[in-house]
Amino acid sequence: MADDNDTSPLPPDVEKGVNSLKPSATANSPGRRRLVIWVSSGIAVAVILALALGLGLHFGLRKGAVGKGSSVNKNSAPQATPPQPSPPSNNSIDGPAVDSNFADPAYIRINDTFWAFATNKFVKGPSMGQVNIQVAKSADFESWELLDGQDALPTVGAWSAGFQVWAPDVVRLDDGTFMLYYSAISNADTSKHCIGYATATNVTGPYTPSDTALVCPLDQGGAIDPEGYKDADGTRYLIYKVDGNSLNRPDTALHSTPILLQQVAADGVTLIGEPTQLLDRTDADGPLVEAPAMARYTSNDTSKPPVYVLFYSSNVFTTPAYDVSYATSSSVKGPFARSNAPLLKTGDAAGKLVGPGGLDCGIDSTQVVFHSLKFPSSPDGEPVTRTMWTGDLDIWGDGTSPPG
Repeated sequence: MADDNDTSPLPPDVEKGVNSLKPSATANSPGRRRLVIWVSSGIAVAVILALALGLGLHFGLRKGAVGKGSSVNKNSAPQATPPQPSPPSNNSIDGPAVDSNFADPAYIRINDTFWAFATNKFVKGPSMGQVNIQVAKSADFESWELLDGQDALPTVGAWSAGFQVWAPDVVRLDDGTFMLYYSAISNADTSKHCIGYATATNVTGPYTPSDTALVCPLDQGGAIDPEGYKDADGTRYLIYKVDGNSLNRPDTALHSTPILLQQVAADGVTLIGEPTQLLDRTDADGPLVEAPAMARYTSNDTSKPPVYVLFYSSNVFTTPAYDVSYATSSSVKGPFARSNAPLLKTGDAAGKLVGPGGLDCGIDSTQVVFHSLKFPSSPDGEPVTRTMWTGDLDIWGDGTSPPG
């Protein structure tokens, strides 16, 4: 187990958003099913969705991947419409990893322990109230323990009305401290969210919030779904969604919901320059795109460019139409070319996944987390129950055969 109070420098293979994590011990377990995705003819990338018995979605980097030990075409660019993924087989599985309301999960690995954080949860009984940011932990990314009742953010920032605390993300800064990004309802307009931040010396908190919001474009609908990202050159970014759908009305056209990339300083919160739009909704996405997460895959051949993969969700999170899709680019700032079919959708995992979304991963990461709807819904007053699933990621290309 990791020492929760350890603020010593991380080894390079465990800091979120820097280098690859090691594959899970079950990466070659029986009972898997695979979804092959070729992103482009030049950047021949494939993603394997391997749903393992007792786990859920698993992905995993292997030799020949667009990752360590592999290559991509230096002069190629992603196609505008990459081919559709081939459907996976339907082997029976069990899951999920956290079988309770643990929505919009994000994770970070500290030494030998994985820590996951999730959207607020209502608590019934003698301790009735709200856990703003839920916490779970795992030693192997397979068996997870929900730290029931523990709140990483007991108090939200003074800028917030203190409810609908959504979609947290935790990163470790270069000085060893931890930064928690989150979104919550704004005091200035209780129909909209803004993004705030909080800091701690312990990965599980308690985090001390800033009194002011970090990103708060209320005139555009607010902002949600913050994702901290550190590129290979050390540059830090905040990726988030402008929550334009909060402005939608039955008698108006659907508003834009762009996913933006904002450079930040080493402190994780000083904004540098203007944000860059990475993606926006189309009619095929329903009312929105949201829940961004970025991964970067590189070759050992330094003359060849990296491949950035932007994961995102579309449609409405309370419905079976919700999904996980992805887009690719050779630059962190885009332009990004979309896949033409979702990576995860209702009916995957032998019909066990319903409205999967909110996928989170680290750069060059072999592990991901995401949520899926569960029926019947939550007994604790939540509108829906979204349980956490876990996975390993395989990506390869340049004409090589899929592993296994």
